Amino acid sequence: MITLLQLGTALASDLEPGPSGTYSSAPLTGVHISELEDPTPYLLGGELLLTTGMIFARSHTEPLAYVQRLKDKGVRVLGVGLGPSLKSVPPTLTEACTSLGIELVVVPDQVPFQNVSRAFWQLAMRSSNAGLMDSLGTQTAMAQAAMRPDAVPAVVKNLAQSLGGWAAFVPRFSEGETVWPPSAEQFMPKVRRESQQLATLEAPSTATFELLNQPVVLYPVLVNTQVYGVLSLGPGRRLTPADRQVITTVCVLLAMRAKQREQLTESTSVLGSAVAKLAVRGQLEAARLLAEDSGLPDLPSSIRLLALRGQGAIPVAFAAESVRGLTGDEPYDLVPALMATPFIFEQDDLLIALLDAAQLKPLSQRPFDDLEDTEFQAMGLGQLTQSKTPETAAVLSTSVNGTQLPSVIHALRASVSRAPLGTLTHLGSSDESKAATWVKLLHEYSRADLVSTVTSYLRHRGTWEEAARELGLHRNTLRYRMQLVRSLIGVDVDDPDVSAHLWLALRHAEALKGN
Repeated sequence: MITLLQLGTALASDLEPGPSGTYSSAPLTGVHISELEDPTPYLLGGELLLTTGMIFARSHTEPLAYVQRLKDKGVRVLGVGLGPSLKSVPPTLTEACTSLGIELVVVPDQVPFQNVSRAFWQLAMRSSNAGLMDSLGTQTAMAQAAMRPDAVPAVVKNLAQSLGGWAAFVPRFSEGETVWPPSAEQFMPKVRRESQQLATLEAPSTATFELLNQPVVLYPVLVNTQVYGVLSLGPGRRLTPADRQVITTVCVLLAMRAKQREQLTESTSVLGSAVAKLAVRGQLEAARLLAEDSGLPDLPSSIRLLALRGQGAIPVAFAAESVRGLTGDEPYDLVPALMATPFIFEQDDLLIALLDAAQLKPLSQRPFDDLEDTEFQAMGLGQLTQSKTPETAAVLSTSVNGTQLPSVIHALRASVSRAPLGTLTHLGSSDESKAATWVKLLHEYSRADLVSTVTSYLRHRGTWEEAARELGLHRNTLRYRMQLVRSLIGVDVDDPDVSAHLWLALRHAEALKGN
């Protein structure tokens, strides 16, 4: 783990110690940037938190309470960037950090926070690479290949060449099947079937089968006792003890690369989830800043919100698998967009994803249910990904920009709660459909009669006195209820376009109730 001392040494003049004049060896789990008065909902603990101190310069934020929140969350170090907001660290903040045991560091004026983030991740990568080499205890060509960006293809190629035959790696769930040499692709339909059978065993071990009268050896690659993928070898000769040692080394390398990818995916997932939550809550600028500082892609200019509901909670890692085979009047292949987006989060028992509208295309081919099993094998999906009755309901919104996300999320949640499992439905794009959803949300609110409140408010064209008199309420009570309505349905009731369609939807619902 990277320590503050290592980070401070690497940054040199780009970071300065606090009052103590030295850096401690406090371990750091990451670097986070926030100007929120309470950033702790977006922290995991152990981070170096960077802030320009804007909250202390522009508001009455109490430093002691702020630092106490950080300590309760497990934050070890607070970094203050000097500049337009603060010319020096406020003494009250220094005293609060000292009394609560939070280490204070200073980022000098004109030094970008990204310098600190970049230095941390460079140290982390260097530490990870060194740990990998130490654990293997050798500087072999296999280990060197594993350090390359194209690690898996490089390792498979080197292994095939060292054995004088062919090699293939078939991941169990993710993309990235690798074969060397390319001519061995002809063997892959049989290899995939055998690999999938091995991966589903409770206690997988090395297996052998014959292909063109030659033995093919399968080695399961395990990550935390789970099969991550299967390494297949056609050596064309009897394996020696030295060969088996090389193969074992390769399996370890593949497992470690998989673990690194898993950890990176988890980190990206946490950051992407925080960005998505900020965006759907209307804090678009904060979401964009967090994405930029975290090295994530920017939010798409045109977004389609996707809500997923299963019989139980759907893990984020299985979002793409859960939507295969969904049916509907307008089916889409959601898998590529779901695998590409980092902006996905869990909310209650739902998954909410922000998808790039440009990556979504209606399906022009047959749905998966109509494909033969041999076609699945040829596609590299296999029986593991084929599902005759998906246990997921999905609702997809129309294309919206970032500012419109808060007004869509409520209707999306309401729609997916009613959607039948195994289907993909589309959130109504018409104003009438949206208004019907608003009315339903008002009816479902049980703590106050919001339907009558809105009806009277619209009938009197927003006149507080007349609407309050008709309802028998105080004007302040009516104002509070209307604020609640805006928060609940996510739109401005005073907008003429909104009020017109909402009024007609209320009248329609009243007529249906009367019948």
